[in-house]
Amino acid sequence: MSLRSRVGMAAVSGVMLLAIAALSQLPVETHEGGAIVRLSWRAEAINVESCRTLSPEEQARVPAHMRRPQACTGARVDYEVVLHVDGTVIVTDTVSPSGARRDRPVYVFHDEALATGEHAVAVTFTALVPDDYEAGAAPVRREWAGPMNLTRGQIGLVTLDAEGAELIRR
Repeated sequence: MSLRSRVGMAAVSGVMLLAIAALSQLPVETHEGGAIVRLSWRAEAINVESCRTLSPEEQARVPAHMRRPQACTGARVDYEVVLHVDGTVIVTDTVSPSGARRDRPVYVFHDEALATGEHAVAVTFTALVPDDYEAGAAPVRREWAGPMNLTRGQIGLVTLDAEGAELIRR
C-alpha cells in the first residue's frame, strides 16, 4: 500500500470521525415533545406444581432406586400487565418467563407516550395462576396507582421495589 493511499484513508477516517462527533451533539426528540410513562422491571415467575399419587402398578414399572410416591409436573406462569391512564386502559399485555424452558425471570419493559400535564395512572401486574392455586410467599398481584404530573421530555417510571414485593414510582 502506497503512502498516498494511507494518507487518503487517514483523511477519510478523520472526516468520518468529525462527522460522527458533530452529529452526536444534535438533540433528538423521541416522543414528539410529550412525556413518557415507562413500565420497567424484572420479577421471578411463580412456579405452579401439580402432583398425583402413583399407583402400585406404575411404581412397579420403574426401577426400585427411582421409585417415588408421587409424580409432579411444574410450570412457570404468565403475567398480565395492565396500564390505565385517566381511567382508560392504554396497555394490556401478557408477558411470559424468559428462557427456552421458561425458567428465567419475567421482564417487563414498555414505554407509553403521553401528553404533558397531570394524569391519573394505575398499573397492575397479575400472575395468571390456576383457580386452585394456594398463594405462598410470592405475591400474585402487584398494583400501583397515583397521580403523575409530567413535563415535556420527562419519564414517569413504575418499577418494582428492591424486594420485588410491590410496584413503586421513581
